[in-house]
Amino acid sequence: MHHFIDTHCHINMILDRTGESLEPFFEQMEPAPEAIVHVACHPADFSWSRELLLKKAINGVKIYGAFGVHPLEAKNYSEQAEAEILENLKLPGVVAFGEIGLDYHYEGFNADLQKKVFLRQLEIGLKTGLPLVLHMREAEDDAFEILQKIDSENIRVHIHCYTGTMDFMQKILSLKGNYFFGVTGALTFNKTATIREIAAEIPLNKILLETDAPYLAPVPFRGKTCTPAMIPNIAQVLANVKNISIEDVFKAVRENTRAMYGV
Repeated sequence: MHHFIDTHCHINMILDRTGESLEPFFEQMEPAPEAIVHVACHPADFSWSRELLLKKAINGVKIYGAFGVHPLEAKNYSEQAEAEILENLKLPGVVAFGEIGLDYHYEGFNADLQKKVFLRQLEIGLKTGLPLVLHMREAEDDAFEILQKIDSENIRVHIHCYTGTMDFMQKILSLKGNYFFGVTGALTFNKTATIREIAAEIPLNKILLETDAPYLAPVPFRGKTCTPAMIPNIAQVLANVKNISIEDVFKAVRENTRAMYGV
């Protein structure tokens, strides 16, 4: 059995979609991950996520977490949300600050508000010294300008669900910090040859496996609710893209997860 960690998922959203309750969901998960990183990225989710992290493990699966406000929820960032984030970052299972960032994909986005909230959260995150989980979608110029300003040799960053360009990936790798690229089920889709081409070029020691569950269920589960148990399907396609064994993928990515999150 391969040891793997889902480095980015949203357990509450999975349960909302499936109607399952927490413990039975973990009991039925097969293959079960060694651990998951549950990401709380909306203030409305913070309380539930705090309770989840306090469990530390369910059915042998270790629970880690991250807290932040997603760019698409920038309007919900407030002093109260900030205070809750700071309080939750003290929980023993918290391994990162995020997901935070920029998302210019949807019509009507407010770039100024997103940048303001992103910069404010970066200021907090950098002070904590925690790794950062960044959501960057169709905002490469603004994102790189900000990354250049905060870059340092001490920074650890997970560019979550990477679907950006080859050029942006190479720019990120030119920075001084330790940057990792999250690979999701999007790697497996029929229409995502570009993502596979880029994944082939990302150094293996810079890749993390994640599901972003409940979203982006990999082939052959398209149309179903994604869960952490689908990581091996993503890993197999990554192995094919890299022309290496799935064992080598799991071994390398497990080390990358330790380097990024310390777990």
